[in-house]
Amino acid sequence: MMQQNILISGTGGQGIIASGEFLSEALFMNDFEVMFSRSYGASARGGACMSRIMVADHVINDLQFMQSDVLLCLSLPAFKKYMPLARPDSLIIVDTHVQNRAEDIREDLEIVQVPARDIAVGLGNQIVANMVMLGALAKHSEMVYLDLLKDAVNTNMRESMREINLKALQMGYDSV
Repeated sequence: MMQQNILISGTGGQGIIASGEFLSEALFMNDFEVMFSRSYGASARGGACMSRIMVADHVINDLQFMQSDVLLCLSLPAFKKYMPLARPDSLIIVDTHVQNRAEDIREDLEIVQVPARDIAVGLGNQIVANMVMLGALAKHSEMVYLDLLKDAVNTNMRESMREINLKALQMGYDSV
């Protein structure tokens, strides 16, 4: 039986909640059991923000999310706050700008740096850095598939933002 706890973290306004929704949808389309929750500060834009996704190939009976197996970080405050929740040998996918400013990084983690912000800015909209990170996750995960993430975007993203988000997913996948 396989189960993973995935935590996506950053600052309000970075699309952290949307990332969790798209990832949950893609995992559900792959016939996994999925539990999704989110948390954000009272003033969402600019405050701490996270999405938690529990995914399993069996019924999820215990809904306690105490530690993460996978952690995506788009901001330095989120990296500092949530890195202690990562289990040893967890996969940490972190924006290069965050990694370059981080201190006291644990040695027992698999760190993957992604130039998410740079890719997003190159595409013309920094907000799609979240999708770059999801693309990178698809490259490193046995449970997350790029095609299913793209299907979730095609199904749930408003048309005006669909193309740039699909490009961001692909570029994130190709960047790692």
